[in-house]
Amino acid sequence: MAYVDDTNTRCAADAAAKFVSWYYNQINEAKGISQSYVTNNETYKNAGHPPADICVNGLVCATPEDWEKLLAQQRDAPKAATDKKHVRYLVDTYDTHVINADYRFGATQNLIDLHGVNDGVRMMIMINVSGTVYFGVSMGNYDEYAVKQHFNDVFILVPNWDTLGKGSKYGKKFLIASQTYRAY
Repeated sequence: MAYVDDTNTRCAADAAAKFVSWYYNQINEAKGISQSYVTNNETYKNAGHPPADICVNGLVCATPEDWEKLLAQQRDAPKAATDKKHVRYLVDTYDTHVINADYRFGATQNLIDLHGVNDGVRMMIMINVSGTVYFGVSMGNYDEYAVKQHFNDVFILVPNWDTLGKGSKYGKKFLIASQTYRAY
C-alpha cells in the first residue's frame, strides 16, 4: 500500500466537501456545471488532455453540455404550477481518496516548483457520492414526491492550474476529468 501524506488526505477531504456541496447545489438550483470539466478548460485543452469522460446510466455523454441537457430534461418533466423544485438531489454520503498526489498533466514548471507533492494541491482525487434523487411534485416533504431513486456518482478531479496560478481564492481548485453517474 502506498503512503499518502496526511496533509493530502486532509486537503482531499476538504476539497471533496466543497466540491460536493457546490456541485449538487448547482444542479438543484438549475445552474450551469459545464465550466467545471477539463473539456472546457483552455489549459487542459492546450496541453492535449482528452475530453472529460462522462457516463450516465451506462451511456456516454459526449460533452458536459450534453449532461446539462439531460439534467434540464429532468427538470422539464410535468410539474405543478406552484412547484419550484420538482427534481432534488440529496447527498447521503461521500468518500474521497487521493489517486495521485503528484499530478502534473498540463502544469507549468513554475506551478510544479511552487506546489510540492505533499502540500495538498497537485492531487488527483476520486470522490464517490451516494444519495437520493427526488422527481415529481413536492408539497414540502420529500416523502411526497412522485418518484425517488438512489444515485451514485463517481468523480475524478484534477487540479485547476488556472486557479492555482492566481491563488486558490479565485475559483474552484479542481476540475472534473471523469464522472460516472448511475440512478437505480
